[in-house]
Amino acid sequence: MTIWKSVPLLLLLVVLTACGTRHPLGITDDEWEAMSVEQRIQAREQQAALDKAAAERRAEEARLREAEERRLLMELEVRRGEAAYGERVQCVLSRAEAYLGREWRDMEPIALDLVTGIEVAYELVQLGPRSRYSTDVYAAFDGQTVSLCRYSNSSRQCARMPGTQRDYRRGIQQPVVAEDFLRGQLRCNLVY
Repeated sequence: MTIWKSVPLLLLLVVLTACGTRHPLGITDDEWEAMSVEQRIQAREQQAALDKAAAERRAEEARLREAEERRLLMELEVRRGEAAYGERVQCVLSRAEAYLGREWRDMEPIALDLVTGIEVAYELVQLGPRSRYSTDVYAAFDGQTVSLCRYSNSSRQCARMPGTQRDYRRGIQQPVVAEDFLRGQLRCNLVY
């Protein structure tokens, strides 16, 4: 009986061993065995150089992403400061639920500060002390509609709150729903 319990583990070990190469530069076992000690050392050095270059490339890409995020944040702050009346709206999403892990989960309330023409990513975090789940929501305002979408620059899976400028000036509050993504209460006002 115990031998049958170890068979899946043995199969997994065989598959994992067969999938990965143990030698640098993707050299096969037969090629490795045919190489001299000097060639093996050179192959390891070449692999180390390739690994170092890849790590440096990933670090540079991360640095460039962070710089772009800082630039976009600064641009957003400038746009917020220069926004004409009717171009900027502040909202609160409350009693929000997000569809995560195949069930609806209560999310913490979140404040949004939007300017027409600029999409902003916000993180929704599960409500409670042991919050394991979070998701991004991409928010945008076009002057008449606040959109909360699952995907960036997309019209798919979006909760929308349309309103006139007069509605937003007085303050507008509505339930919003995006199927299999988000539901909650959205309240928005224009910024004077």
